[in-house]
Amino acid sequence: MAPQPSNRLPEGKLAATMARMRQPARRRPSRSKAWGTGISTTTALLLTACGGGGGGTSPLGLNSPPEMLVCRARADDSHRFAEVALRTTRNLGTGRVGDRTGQETGARLHPDGVRVVFARERFNDDVDSRELYVSTTDGSAAELRLTLNSARDDEPAWSPDGDNLLFTSEENGNAGLWISTDRGQNAQPFLPTPTGFADGQADWSVASNRVVFSRRDPTGRHVLWLVNGSGFGEIPLTDGGAAAGPGNGDLQPTFSPDGATIAFVRRLGEQMATLCLADVLSGTVTVLHATAGEVGYPRFSLTADRVWFGLAEPDAGRQTLRLAHLPITGGLPTLAWPDERWQLNGLDFLPVAPASETGDTPIRLRVEEAAVQFVAGSNAFGAIEQLRDDDDFEYYLATATIDDREIAGLNCRFNLPVTEPEDVLEFRVRCVVRASRIGGDSVFRISLRNLTDNRYDTVVELSPTSTGEQTMEFRTSSLRHVASEKELQFNVIADIDEGDRVDFWIDMVEVVIVPRVDQ
Repeated sequence: MAPQPSNRLPEGKLAATMARMRQPARRRPSRSKAWGTGISTTTALLLTACGGGGGGTSPLGLNSPPEMLVCRARADDSHRFAEVALRTTRNLGTGRVGDRTGQETGARLHPDGVRVVFARERFNDDVDSRELYVSTTDGSAAELRLTLNSARDDEPAWSPDGDNLLFTSEENGNAGLWISTDRGQNAQPFLPTPTGFADGQADWSVASNRVVFSRRDPTGRHVLWLVNGSGFGEIPLTDGGAAAGPGNGDLQPTFSPDGATIAFVRRLGEQMATLCLADVLSGTVTVLHATAGEVGYPRFSLTADRVWFGLAEPDAGRQTLRLAHLPITGGLPTLAWPDERWQLNGLDFLPVAPASETGDTPIRLRVEEAAVQFVAGSNAFGAIEQLRDDDDFEYYLATATIDDREIAGLNCRFNLPVTEPEDVLEFRVRCVVRASRIGGDSVFRISLRNLTDNRYDTVVELSPTSTGEQTMEFRTSSLRHVASEKELQFNVIADIDEGDRVDFWIDMVEVVIVPRVDQ
């Protein structure tokens, strides 16, 4: 579960604490315009809007063969809970590369499709303790430590033939690119780094045998450079844009499969970053996605039709860097891993990763046909139709006091109009809510039911800025959160700081799915 203040109620405790909810002395008045057609209850809401109060409980693809490997760490305890996870591109599977305590970053798959190199922090929150290790995706060989010194060794990349390893090392006192054999032997500088500068974050193109890397100048600003696989012929590729100051500029470059394009992160300042593409021949830079947040670790899909990357957008209630993807032609990003507990630290693709599928016309599901249940609260009043549109016709809930918090919320379960659950390429959720009191560490939250791990995963956790309407929304392609019975289930919760009871209004619950073409 994502880190929360100790006095905040985790979603998993809601059902267990229902028996302890205080009953209100009186029903609170509602501001809705449509109460004449509503219902009210102090124990349950629309216990079954359709088809019973149960729901799909069977997860999909527990043993799905992996298509990608992803370094991730728990946001609340990155040293003890970190791994190189093995998943499909639809977030199915439960495998991982065998690991030990310590946060892994920057994993890269060997050309043989089995060996994986990565950096690991040997000491908690100490980037200078990073060393390089090699393991395997299938457990066929024991983990092997490649570097052993008092300097940081980081950001590995295989040579095109897999015989050598390029990485960032501070063994000479400042960061530079080093090269060794695939077993870490005969390590030596790959190219000279100018005095006062630092080089790192290299990627080595299989198609062109060229290396792209990020060079930091004495002011701390980064630009991208190209060099031949021999270590000679270095030339600048980008200029860092309008960024200035330490940590800004062009970072984390990666080649497209044909070597003609580079995806990279352009950081413009605190909480301002863009995902960019650079043409290798001309150096022309185009912006693929800009956010008042953070992006990181871009990688092209094997067919180069998408860019995968980490995305954090705090203003939208999505704080941690989560795996997302975006068409190479642009558009809005889709979360592949929506769970806020995990922080992305690197990714790569196995040779079997599939091409992206084409989506058909989006379908908006009817909330009137969903099963909507009372999750928490002391009182509820309204009709399910009031959740249909953002129109000021609102469903009303009064909070209950649970562990010194004021809690209220709904559980929504939608049947998906597809032949198979895998036919849902993407689903989009949008909720409009407000509360009569905010402040402190109050939050609104949307959490998806995770069938594989038998829990609810928080996707959006938004700190309300006023008592007016607040919009929470996301889009995801994760099948980990779809039941084999073709159902989608999530909670909408108000979790308010201790004090007087709170009126919680839900104006709209919207679900849109993008089905696969030609199901």
